[in-house]
Amino acid sequence: MKTIATLLLLLTTPALAEGSMPDFSGAWKRDCEKSYGLQISHTKDNQFSITFCFPAGCNDHAWIAGTAIAGDPKFKVVSESKIGVRRVDRPDAWLTYHRCSRDPASWKGTSSVDRLGEANSDPSPK
Repeated sequence: MKTIATLLLLLTTPALAEGSMPDFSGAWKRDCEKSYGLQISHTKDNQFSITFCFPAGCNDHAWIAGTAIAGDPKFKVVSESKIGVRRVDRPDAWLTYHRCSRDPASWKGTSSVDRLGEANSDPSPK
C-alpha cells in the first residue's frame, strides 16, 4: 500500500518525479499582442527576478528579486506557461499572465528614439 501511495504522489507531482523545479524564465504578458508585461529572469538557487516592461523597454531594477515563484504567496502557478499574480487592491483576485517567450532577452519594446523615428518617417505609400 505504501508503494502505491508513493507512486501516486510521484505521478501527480511531475516536478518531484523529474527532480527539478520549473523554469519560469521568459517574457510574460496578460495578452501576448500587448507591448507591456513582465520579464522573468532566472538568478540562482531556483530563484527568479521579475521586472516590469513597457513599450520603451524594461525597468532597470527588479520589482521582485529572489523569489521561487512556486510557493510564493504573491503568485499562483497554473501551469508552466500560465501564472497568476496576486492583485494588491484585491488580495483574493489574480492577474493572469501567459508566457509569450522562454527567452527573457526577447522582450520586444521600442525606445522613444525609435518611436520618434517612426513618427517622422515618410507616410507616402510604397
